[in-house]
Amino acid sequence: MDNKIGKKERILSCCIYAFFILYIVFLLRITLFKQAPMYNLFAAIGASERTISIIPFKSIFDMISTDVSLMRILENVFGNIIIFIPFGLLLPMILKKENKNIILNGVIFSAFIEIIQFILGLGSTDIDDLIFNTIGVITGYLLFTTIKKQSKSNLSFLVSVTALVLISGSIAFGIMFVNNTDLFLISPTKITVENRELVEDFIETQNYLSGKFVEVKDSILTVEKRVHNASEKKELLNVKITPDSRIYICYVKIDYFFSTVSGEHQRYEQILYSDFISNESEVIKKGNNVSIWSSDGKKIDSLVVFLNVL
Repeated sequence: MDNKIGKKERILSCCIYAFFILYIVFLLRITLFKQAPMYNLFAAIGASERTISIIPFKSIFDMISTDVSLMRILENVFGNIIIFIPFGLLLPMILKKENKNIILNGVIFSAFIEIIQFILGLGSTDIDDLIFNTIGVITGYLLFTTIKKQSKSNLSFLVSVTALVLISGSIAFGIMFVNNTDLFLISPTKITVENRELVEDFIETQNYLSGKFVEVKDSILTVEKRVHNASEKKELLNVKITPDSRIYICYVKIDYFFSTVSGEHQRYEQILYSDFISNESEVIKKGNNVSIWSSDGKKIDSLVVFLNVL
């Protein structure tokens, strides 16, 4: 009987080790490399602006004082707490220690992530994240001690923790997969292009301006310049469009797999200057994405308007 119990305990202990390894990999994925696809993780390096906030709860108050939704604020707070609960729950079982050093280890690991985010430009470094992560570790550790006290034997304790991690982990993975499917993509989005020969002489070159279509009046195209981070201000730019300007519409059909783009179909069509200026069919609307190529920054050489189709 003892041998059977010992064998079951060893199997369950191996499961706990496996769960912890998978958890750490998943944690690093969503904290350090969430902005890059799995097939090119290192593309995330330098992708974010390096920012640091050392004043407790400043970022939360900033979010409250702006137009950030309550759901987004709660997601930020409870997300940072929940993601570190497994750390406080599983680490004592890995180290076979039951003391407050577990919490200290959690603080150190969270601080390590924040420092790496700042050094490599992988995200904002915020004291609030460290605070909420620590709360998560404490919650996990309290959960560990509670289950330990309520368990009648080491086997029942291991069974309880394994079942809890398996069930809650599966639910968390399912929610994350549905809402953030791009985190799990292992290959690039397939893009199919029709009539590429119409734009192949410039489409791969650096454009002068990208943004949203506002209006065209008296041969002046007004575009709201695209911003790449919160520090950039939105501004309207005017560019002259002439009969010599080449104008194209790119019809874009996007296929989705849950919450992420799984495929994209593009079809280019050239239109006349007069049709664009009049826009009698009202195909082009305010807010459509546009890309502009200009050799002098004043007149448009080539213009592509992107239209989403169902």
